[in-house]
Amino acid sequence: MTLYLTWTELKLLAREPLVLVVTLLFPLLLMALLLASFAGDTDPVFMGLAGTDFYVTSYLGAAVAAMGFMGTPTHLASYRDSGVLRRFQAAGVPTASFVTSQVLVMSVLAVVGAAAMIGLAYAGFDIAAPRSVGGVVVGFVAGILAFAGIGTLLGSLMPSARAAQGLGLLLFFGTFFLVGGGPPPGVLPDALNDAASLTPTGLLVDAIRTPWTGGGVDWIAVAALAGVALITLPLTTRFSGRS
Repeated sequence: MTLYLTWTELKLLAREPLVLVVTLLFPLLLMALLLASFAGDTDPVFMGLAGTDFYVTSYLGAAVAAMGFMGTPTHLASYRDSGVLRRFQAAGVPTASFVTSQVLVMSVLAVVGAAAMIGLAYAGFDIAAPRSVGGVVVGFVAGILAFAGIGTLLGSLMPSARAAQGLGLLLFFGTFFLVGGGPPPGVLPDALNDAASLTPTGLLVDAIRTPWTGGGVDWIAVAALAGVALITLPLTTRFSGRS
């Protein structure tokens, strides 16, 4: 049942180009623009990193955060708004199977987005290889689970697709541009950097960047993301079952 739902959801998403453009293509194009602007730059404002390494690791997080804040909530809220979730319940589709399928769909899209970003970065720019591939994978997976939980919970609670889209845009751009998606931390106030680093987006970027740049697995960030997943995914199952 879960695999069938996952395959069906992927086919439906393929018919919604706007969702794919906003959540996959937009971060990719913005990353390419920033890499072209700061290629070879080693300014201290990039936390001692090359500008390319700084933005690649930031936008790998964007591949996950965009889906968690915008793509998944909007998609699920449209289901809630149109009564699809109620029809699933009437048909006896287990809520856990439906939620798991959404997590798998988001995982596939996040991996596709991240692969496209890495491919573009290596093909067109001089970036350093990750020091710990395993550590990057651990951080990326923890981020997927956390943002899958956030996305499915928001989609289960929002009354309409428009409301989910508005809130998702606010959460994504309100956090991501503060943790590496826009101005580098070196030009922002320390208090703002400290606050942004505690957001799920900040934790995700830290969980990816730290092992990429040689700092080993950021177990604090990974544990925090796992905690977010452990809280939000059960809540999603509960609220989705009442839709």
